[in-house]
Amino acid sequence: MAKRGRPQWKPTAAIRRTVEEMRSCGESEATIARSLGVDADTLRKHCADELDNGFSHRRREVIGLLYKSARGGNVTAQKRLEEMTRLAGAAAEFDDKQKQAGPTAPQPVATRSPKRGKKEVQREDAFHAGTNSEWGEDLAPIPGTKPN
Repeated sequence: MAKRGRPQWKPTAAIRRTVEEMRSCGESEATIARSLGVDADTLRKHCADELDNGFSHRRREVIGLLYKSARGGNVTAQKRLEEMTRLAGAAAEFDDKQKQAGPTAPQPVATRSPKRGKKEVQREDAFHAGTNSEWGEDLAPIPGTKPN
């Protein structure tokens, strides 16, 4: 007796590469699955490694191409590699210092005051017009009124 239903989806090497590429560019699992015409659960079942490690695999490939280009004399690639190396070194030094310092209390997050609009700035300026000048009291708003 023949099996009923649709045959099981099997990703090819090209599909796996596409999943890695899309994942490395930040696409969601749902978007990748939709583009391939499969359910997200099916995609996770058959391409779990590509979904989990797609970014790191493609990053490795890009860095390899960057090194190859830099060795070939591409000055832009050389500068980009130097910048990446410098930033990675600074991050490693920071991590080492953090490990040596031990656990620290969480630092409070600095919050900015909301940006004021043009009318709010003008109104504030009107309230303080003449302060510390020879106009002094002449420009001060009359108590109980709003300045123009």
